[in-house]
Amino acid sequence: MGNDKILILDDEQIVIDAITKNLSRRNYEIYSGKNGKEGLALYHDVNPILIILDLRMPVMDGVEFLRKINLSPSDSCSVVVLTGHGSDEEMERCFELGISAFLRKPFNIYELLGIVSHSIALKKVEQELRSYRDHLEELVEKSTGELQATNDMLQKEIVERTNAEKLATRSLRDKEVLLREIHHRVKNNLQIVSSLLDLQTKYIKDPETLDMFKDSQNRLKTMALLHEKLYQSDNMAEIDFAKYLTNLLDHLYRSYCIDTSCILMTTDIDKATIGLDTAVPCGLIVNELVSNSLKHAFKGRQGGQLNVYLHKLDDGRFKLTVSDTGVGLPDGIDLKNSKTLGLRLVNALVIEQLEGTLEFDTNNGTSFWIVFRELKYTTRGTKDGR
Repeated sequence: MGNDKILILDDEQIVIDAITKNLSRRNYEIYSGKNGKEGLALYHDVNPILIILDLRMPVMDGVEFLRKINLSPSDSCSVVVLTGHGSDEEMERCFELGISAFLRKPFNIYELLGIVSHSIALKKVEQELRSYRDHLEELVEKSTGELQATNDMLQKEIVERTNAEKLATRSLRDKEVLLREIHHRVKNNLQIVSSLLDLQTKYIKDPETLDMFKDSQNRLKTMALLHEKLYQSDNMAEIDFAKYLTNLLDHLYRSYCIDTSCILMTTDIDKATIGLDTAVPCGLIVNELVSNSLKHAFKGRQGGQLNVYLHKLDDGRFKLTVSDTGVGLPDGIDLKNSKTLGLRLVNALVIEQLEGTLEFDTNNGTSFWIVFRELKYTTRGTKDGR
């Protein structure tokens, strides 16, 4: 914090001295002026992170000073206005000119110190988020260009080597390397987005909004984990779904900081490999149902049990069971028209994506039974689940 520079503009020396005395104790670097004209020169020379500004000053008042510096959201400086005479219209005009907060004189010095600390911290967070966003855009642009260049190269190789068996085999290996790299890059980009969401959650106070961000992070993690498993697999077309589900459930327990001695999870998952087209919706379904249980099923209870089973039936279909011993769902709930996004998403994924069946029961907790068949794609854009 020693490098943070603060500019104080006030025509009363006693006010400048009082603020300087208290801010200096916190190792801020303090500069001051008694009117807007002096402030303009100091602003360009010092480049402060925060300006404490009085509105009523000789030579150039605070409003004119704000017009001159022309603040924008991308600026590295925040402004806190002090006023003993400002009208509501004047305050509204100041906010239009980009200030972040104001206090009426006489002010409580501790309240001012709190606003100063909060304003500087918020400005630093904004700058960091802007840097992350710019970096993400650069990564996406670079990855897109590299993938396009690689794709162009492969197309040229395919045309040139169609009639040579040896070269065709080499081309096949090249495409597998490319596909593995694509899965790797997709996973990395999803993790970058998840990290940005995690950074944003640190400044969210509303529990409902915080839950939405965490749900979005878990959905991103569910898809990123699939691409990670495919990247690590020898078979790029199918995934070891039992191992994937085990890793996903471990992640959800860690994500919600669940004490395994209180909420016991039992799993019984048949060893099976399935394609990405089936694994994505199935993984999202497990994420939504298990997350819903961990968040809501055991509220007000000492603990309970959560069960996840996946079995392959004799006719080739799969049966997924997710159940808990919690408080159960509200009476008369309609999954298709539920107010909860997660339950609506589960219903849509089962019916529209997997073309399966969904049943549930709310006696002695909540149980979901989903029966589906692995989707097979015979041609591009043609789905055949039979």
